[in-house]
Amino acid sequence: MRLRSYYLNPLALCVCLGLVLAGVYIDYQDGQAHQLPMLFAVSALVAIFAWAFNYKRLLAISEVPISTIASAAQGYVELFGKSRQRLPMRSPIQGADCVWFRLWVYARDSNYMWRLQDYQVSEQVFELHDDTGVCLVDPKGADIYAAKRHVITQNGHRYIEDVLFADKSIYVLGDLDAGTQAHTEAEIHHEVSKLLTQWKQSKSRLLQRFDLNRDGEIDMLEWEQAREQAYTDIKRQQSLLLKSEQHLIAKPQNNRLFVISGITPQALRQRYRYWAVVHFLVFFGAGLFSFVASYLAI
Repeated sequence: MRLRSYYLNPLALCVCLGLVLAGVYIDYQDGQAHQLPMLFAVSALVAIFAWAFNYKRLLAISEVPISTIASAAQGYVELFGKSRQRLPMRSPIQGADCVWFRLWVYARDSNYMWRLQDYQVSEQVFELHDDTGVCLVDPKGADIYAAKRHVITQNGHRYIEDVLFADKSIYVLGDLDAGTQAHTEAEIHHEVSKLLTQWKQSKSRLLQRFDLNRDGEIDMLEWEQAREQAYTDIKRQQSLLLKSEQHLIAKPQNNRLFVISGITPQALRQRYRYWAVVHFLVFFGAGLFSFVASYLAI
C-alpha cells in the first residue's frame, strides 16, 4: 500500500514524541544527557520530512487552476465535478452505490491484538462530469481521500471502509489524455471562414437563409448576421464534439502528485496547510532543543 498523508502525519508525530520520550528515559536511567541531542536531531529530521511531504502536495494543489473538461489542455490538470458509475458497483460494507472503495478487515489474534486479515481496493474506471463534458478517471496509483470513513466492529472483526459515492462532488488532480482539445479563437474564426465559403458556393440557400429584405442580394448587415450564425454553428459543433470525446485522467508518468478526493479542493488545501505548519513547528522546536541539549552536555 502506498504511504498517504492520512497515515504519515499522525505516525510522524508519534515517532517524534517517541524519540523524545526515549531520550528522556535513557538519560534518566544513566543520569547523563548525551542521548538527548541526537534523538532531538532525529526527531527534527522526521518532522522536516513530514513537512516536505505536505508542503509538496499543498503547492501542487494550489499552483494548478481548476479547469472545465471542455477547456482543459492535455497534460497536468485539476478537474472538479460529479462522479458517475460506468458499471454498477456497491461498497462492500455500506452497500451504497459508489465509484471507488477501499476496505480493511482486521481480526483479533490470540493476544487480543488487531491483525490485518484482508485488504481490498477497487480499480474500476469511473466518470467525472461537469457542465461542459465528461471525462474518464482511472484511480490506479492515486492518493484517494474519501469525505468520510466508515468503521464498524462486529463478531470479533473490525471493518474500515473508505468510499467515493456515485453522483457526488469529486476533485481530481492528474494527467489528462484528451484526443480533442478546445479550439483557440483564431482556429474558430478559421472554421467560420470555411463554413461561410461553403455557404457562398450554394448561393440559393444563402439567400434563402439571410436575404431578409428579399432583394436578391446579401448586404453588409445580412452578411454580418450570416457570420454570427456561422460562429454560433461552429461553437455548437465544437461543444458537441468535446462532450462526445472520452478523455482519460490518470496517474502522471513523471511521478507528479495524483489525487482523487471526495473532499473539496479548498478543504484539502487547508488540511495540507495545517499539517505543514504542525510539522514545521515540531522541526523548529526539536532543532532548538537539540542545540540547547548539546550546549548543556558540553
